[in-house]
Amino acid sequence: MSDETLTEKIAVHHSALQLQQIPSNVINAAKLHILDILGCLLAGSRLEPGKLAYDLAVSTSGSSDSTSTHFGTAQRVSYVDAVQAMSVAAHCGEMDDIHSGAGTCIGAMIIPALIATAEKFHGTGRRFLEATVVGYETIARVGLSIDAPKLFARGWWPSTICGAFGVAAAGAKFLGWPVKHTVNALGIASLHTGGMITGGNEGATARHLAFGHAAQNGVLALLAAERGFTGPKRAFEDPRGFCLTLCDEPRWEYLQDTKRFHLPEVAFKSYPCARQLHAGVEALLTLLRQHSIPPETIEAIELAVPTANAGMVNRPSITASHAATVGSGQYVMAVTALRGKIDLASFEVEFLGSDDVKGLMNRVKVNGAADLDRHFPKYWSGRVTVKITGGASFTHEVVIPKGDTGNAMTQAEIEEKFLSLAAPVLGDEKARSVILEVQSLDSQDSLEPLLAALRISG
Repeated sequence: MSDETLTEKIAVHHSALQLQQIPSNVINAAKLHILDILGCLLAGSRLEPGKLAYDLAVSTSGSSDSTSTHFGTAQRVSYVDAVQAMSVAAHCGEMDDIHSGAGTCIGAMIIPALIATAEKFHGTGRRFLEATVVGYETIARVGLSIDAPKLFARGWWPSTICGAFGVAAAGAKFLGWPVKHTVNALGIASLHTGGMITGGNEGATARHLAFGHAAQNGVLALLAAERGFTGPKRAFEDPRGFCLTLCDEPRWEYLQDTKRFHLPEVAFKSYPCARQLHAGVEALLTLLRQHSIPPETIEAIELAVPTANAGMVNRPSITASHAATVGSGQYVMAVTALRGKIDLASFEVEFLGSDDVKGLMNRVKVNGAADLDRHFPKYWSGRVTVKITGGASFTHEVVIPKGDTGNAMTQAEIEEKFLSLAAPVLGDEKARSVILEVQSLDSQDSLEPLLAALRISG
């Protein structure tokens, strides 16, 4: 490696990056991800973990420091508390984007942090887009460099481990910081990484709080650097640094190569459940549609996933809560088969307590399939077999889940998803105005019109 440290290399590249240097497909993808995450945030502000996080922020923010909006409500809280709470809201519905190869949910940290930063410090739409790209690229590269999906098996959560880097980098870019300050912020962020994935079966809602805390750590790294704290410059490559602590053989090239953009690889989610289950949901819905299978004729459902994912989603015994069921292959397959669709309503009390759902869950098996491992971790594939009364069985395999490159959601589908999430909170007219504001970010000298469209009157 050269004398230039990896944090310095990243900071130099990001400080110099201008919108006109970013390919148009990356800019267009950034706009769609911004829109998508804003929808997830607004919908999540109405879900239990989102409401709990918002209440926590209100209780910990002093009235004199309550200058940041809790978007989705009329509440005002402190800047750092707003970042944590809104990141929880954006992620807790399991509708937020993910980079499968890096194993990280990205936008639900980057966009809430940038929205709060934009409201506090002001800036242009161009700078917001630049910062969005920087944040996504940082988290994706960091996750890829340590082969982060392998951390799931060890109990670590890649999103919370990698997220603070991206938030710090995005914030530094939005604020126009020089290289020295950005290096410090990245180094400080490295000292505050962490987060365990345990608690899924129990439905522990504080897992979402850990996600928001990682975003908050990125903002705290910015504020600490601004006040003169210094971070390790060799945060990534030091023998006791980030990469070698978490990975025996880091892929240094992902941190060294600044020419390739990874943002277009980040997948949108079509369904409100763990990404590990999306290919299975898509396969099941295809079988139900192609063969017109009545749910009462289903005798068994078998879901096969890559072996690395099987332990995470094979949850036959869970608490009847949203937080527990979104990652249960048994619950997700059962409720999807019974309803012929899956949406946020699938995780409401009506279905969580349904005897029909519980009965079908007992006939769902989730297994790891070695033949699907060849696609992992780039694609989190799935195969479903449905056996029905009379002995017939039907099988369908999805290699590339909907929303990934190769099976992309269209702009119209992403906008439709946004409206379904945002309109119940903002109203249809304001929700549609958000779409227009996001699409015109590169020509906006002020972010106030976008912020105004997102606000709710008290």
